[in-house]
Amino acid sequence: MRTSRINFYINGIILIILGCLSLNYPIEALMSAGFFIGLGLIASALNYFTGFYYFRLKRFIIWGILDLIAGILLFLQPGMTAFLIPFAVAFWLFTVGVSRACAALWFGGGKIPGWWVMLLNGIALIILALLMSLSPVVSALSVMMVLGCGLIIEGVLAIAEGCIMFRK
Repeated sequence: MRTSRINFYINGIILIILGCLSLNYPIEALMSAGFFIGLGLIASALNYFTGFYYFRLKRFIIWGILDLIAGILLFLQPGMTAFLIPFAVAFWLFTVGVSRACAALWFGGGKIPGWWVMLLNGIALIILALLMSLSPVVSALSVMMVLGCGLIIEGVLAIAEGCIMFRK
């Protein structure tokens, strides 16, 4: 039990440190994110190749090759990843916004009370996505600031879990 509590504390402290570093050095954190996304895609490619070996599914080879190419590009060019992250987040926000707006219109006409709130939420997400696309540098820094705050919150909560779950 004591070891589990210490693990929560260590994880929490590491997350808080990473969050503080992300807030203090957002550009460096963004470049590091590109580096690690590239490594993750290379590992994913190796996983697909292993899956092909065991299951003989040809699509695993195609996915593995695509992941390997993307991973090597992002690993060697972390600046490209740093440039693409705001657009990926903007694309995600846009698709969520469109889906919420469509759902709200489908719910409209008195089927669900308050459907218009969902419509406003969808419109707000679409506008935010468009703003992020217009200013990718500011958007990238914003993404890293949110990540930094999220890491700090996660670290504090991990420490609180260790304190509460394993107290005697």
